[in-house]
Amino acid sequence: MSDTDMTRRTFIALTAISFVLLAFASPRSAQERQIVNIADAEKFRGDLVAAYAESEALIKFLARFDFIRQSNAMEDYELACQKIETERARIEQMSVVELMAHPESLPKASALNRIVELSKNIRTDAKFLEVIQKAELYSKAGLLSRNSLSSGKTPNVRNATAAPAYIPPLCNLDDPSNYPSGADIAIPNGIALALHTIADGLPEIIGFFVTIPFPLRAILVIAAYAIDEVTNALRAVAADAAYCETLRLYVEDNLVNDDGFTALFISNDFYLTFLYRSVRSSLNKASNTTIPINCGNARLTEAAAFFNGSDQFIGTGPQRVDAYNKLRTAYQNIGASACVQ
Repeated sequence: MSDTDMTRRTFIALTAISFVLLAFASPRSAQERQIVNIADAEKFRGDLVAAYAESEALIKFLARFDFIRQSNAMEDYELACQKIETERARIEQMSVVELMAHPESLPKASALNRIVELSKNIRTDAKFLEVIQKAELYSKAGLLSRNSLSSGKTPNVRNATAAPAYIPPLCNLDDPSNYPSGADIAIPNGIALALHTIADGLPEIIGFFVTIPFPLRAILVIAAYAIDEVTNALRAVAADAAYCETLRLYVEDNLVNDDGFTALFISNDFYLTFLYRSVRSSLNKASNTTIPINCGNARLTEAAAFFNGSDQFIGTGPQRVDAYNKLRTAYQNIGASACVQ
């Protein structure tokens, strides 16, 4: 047998073996691939449903707080929750073929896992809960300006180069040093940034034979902006409080050491109101800590005749000086050895 015949026979044998292997191996490989694809799709379905559920839980967690729920960012949160519940139920009933019909429009599994993890961390983070509760207390105490939410800016224009009008700050005169710290503000700011980053990476439209807006992205955007408003509110309170504390120190210094600045206090209703509230708060705090106030309350009562129930001055022009002098005398009774008349 020639070398050519031997080569031909060897080639034919190898070809036959190849066909046999293809006949038996190819269907099994396709089946294995199908099993892997179905398993992956079912896992993706579970990840997607979990991300929907956790995002809805995050929004409902934020809605527990009145000042967040009433903010502009949460205006349509209930409708967003309804949409995500409907879409979640639809995904759970889909076939694998429907679910994976448009894989290019679906979010990555890694993004879904980050959403689940972030939502759980936000809802269980003790520091974040403490910050939100603090902001809620500021809200209930009336220390959140109506302009502090949704603006992204400090509501008071006193820091402007050329302020068109003066907006009085909201002051907690009973506890002027109690205002948000830098850490308080940084916590929600960092959380909102993480939510914005994840939301921006999600597709706006998904397709399961039909294309629809992606409700998961929409609800994460709501959550991100709602937490932005927590940051804005805390910044506004901190700005007002720092200004109020500075002003109070200035007022109290002049109540003790009158260097001719009384015109400032007697020519503007805001300063007179601030002065009246500040003296009243100081007398209450001194009394509660057993510091003698002598006849301070008597002088305060005399000064109160010039103010209404909202602490606004209602006297005449010359009575501004009388009101100021009585308030100054009331304050000087704090810690004095005898009644200061």
